[in-house]
Amino acid sequence: MRGPHWIGLAVLLLLAACGKPDAEKPAEKEAEAPGLTLKAEEIKSLGIATAPAQIASWRQQISGYGVVTALDTIAVNDAEVMTAQAAAVQSQAAAARARSLATGEEAAVSREVLETAQSKAAADQAALMLARRKTDAAFGHNAPWHDAASRQAIMARLASGRSVLVRVTFPLGALGNAIPATLQIARLGANPKSWTSSTIWEAPADNAFPGRGFYALLDGSDLAQNEHITATVPVGAAQAGVIVPAAALIYGDNEAWVYVQTRPETFLKTRIDIGKPLGEGYFVADGIRAGQRIVTGGAGLLLARETNPSTEAEE
Repeated sequence: MRGPHWIGLAVLLLLAACGKPDAEKPAEKEAEAPGLTLKAEEIKSLGIATAPAQIASWRQQISGYGVVTALDTIAVNDAEVMTAQAAAVQSQAAAARARSLATGEEAAVSREVLETAQSKAAADQAALMLARRKTDAAFGHNAPWHDAASRQAIMARLASGRSVLVRVTFPLGALGNAIPATLQIARLGANPKSWTSSTIWEAPADNAFPGRGFYALLDGSDLAQNEHITATVPVGAAQAGVIVPAAALIYGDNEAWVYVQTRPETFLKTRIDIGKPLGEGYFVADGIRAGQRIVTGGAGLLLARETNPSTEAEE
């Protein structure tokens, strides 16, 4: 028979097995973060570049199209008004002088001369009114050059090229009855430069351009005469978000994506909506926070690595 010492040994072995330190237990594997995780040297070899997402705001915009009014059209109309105005002033003065000379017992001019002078003054006044109506028909009733001083100043700016006159047409009903407070005007083409005008008034109806038209005086642009432009008017409340550079975009599955750096060595492919272009990128309201780093260089290589993990960076 086994002695008591065998029983004691079995008890000691059992206690040792139950009291095994936790440190000897296999460590639980840390949960992997979603996205593509690379080593620091891999990130460097792929040439990955990132930039923080910048805060931006966006408002819905209504777009219209227009053209820069040719200077000769403005100059001809201005010359007609100035000529008619000068003639009216001169004939009014002549009629007043004839009236003073035709009164009294020793009248210096006959009644016939007075009537001729008065008729000439009336005709010249009618010609001036006609010239002004032609101006209204061409440039609207609220053009900012009805008085002589403002007309002279504006025409000088237009003649020197410091300002241009732009006519813009928007779709019927797009802006309601309001006159825009500002217009953002840009030339047609890729990466268009833009300028803002706040001198805006309603243009007369034009059968050649159905829609609601406006004239705008634009200062400091380099637009040429007869150049075609686009114009936008912001409507509604501003929306907060970030701007994503166009260089960050990759495309797949008929969607646009960017890689967001969620950890120093982890990049998460994130779908974005590119329906709101803004500047040299796109406005994004959801999915990316301001300050999060976005891959702006090497995003295509990250996509290739994620699609095929065996892909190696080119030396």
